[in-house]
Amino acid sequence: MSDNISHRYEKYLLFAYNHLGYKVIFDQILIGRAIELVDEGKLDGMMIAEKEIEQTFFNLLRVPVVLAKGALVLYCNKKVVCEKSAFNDVNNIIGVTSGKSISANFMETVQASSYAIKSDEDLGSMLIKGRLHYVLLIDEVQLGNLGNFDESQFNTAVVYRSEGFHYVNKKHEDLLPGLVQGLQLAIEKYGPLVNPNKSSLIKL
Repeated sequence: MSDNISHRYEKYLLFAYNHLGYKVIFDQILIGRAIELVDEGKLDGMMIAEKEIEQTFFNLLRVPVVLAKGALVLYCNKKVVCEKSAFNDVNNIIGVTSGKSISANFMETVQASSYAIKSDEDLGSMLIKGRLHYVLLIDEVQLGNLGNFDESQFNTAVVYRSEGFHYVNKKHEDLLPGLVQGLQLAIEKYGPLVNPNKSSLIKL
């Protein structure tokens, strides 16, 4: 994840784990690879991920405190038609985040082709430069699009809405009650991560 996104959640998770008496080490790894390593038990937890990963990775346990809300959004160059039907055209190439990301997983279910880029910011750059007409990205309620570009320059189509949670490997199931309490205390201390008055930043 980008530094600004990681920083947003890091202090909450540090507080929650410190509350349980644990020291936390954060490894910066591309999100797709990170999810696989947590699922395999080689890493203990995933800072934050969309709940849809539970459909693919079965060794991940959700810590049931909502950390983020947003949507998977198709961003389109204004020269092309921006509708969900774009996914049904075999001639379309849609940029996604590489690895087992939410966008890459979604593209496995449609007819259009995907072009995988290592980070959300790089996807945004490809869209701005016109190297891709379509990219599929998360738009988070508080942070906006994770590609870090001016949304007003492009058209959008919401694919579906989702929520983000902290995940741990199943071997740490005993930590769930304490992590829930720790995250709730962190939210009381640092303020809410999800503003209840902001339902979405998506512009249709």
